[in-house]
Amino acid sequence: MKSSLPVVLHVSSPECIICKTMVERLIEAGKESASKILFLSLNINENKKWQEYSVRVIPTLLYFKGGRLVTRHDMFPEVDEIKTQLSALLKKEGRFE
Repeated sequence: MKSSLPVVLHVSSPECIICKTMVERLIEAGKESASKILFLSLNINENKKWQEYSVRVIPTLLYFKGGRLVTRHDMFPEVDEIKTQLSALLKKEGRFE
């Protein structure tokens, strides 16, 4: 999470059908910012790091800037909602919703 680029962490499970759909939404939302944001995935079955971020549902999107968690989506956001957060991550003084 301590990348020089902003980071979006997709917390999911391979068995989760909604999580697979979330990947499609992330790809769509991140087309314009793919070279400016680091997109990562965390499999809850293989890595317990999700517990540090109080993840209670999957999929969850965690947004990091400067190594710090700045916002999250705990539900199933629409592509436009994800785009809004990605834009905020790229602004010098992002305003997160």
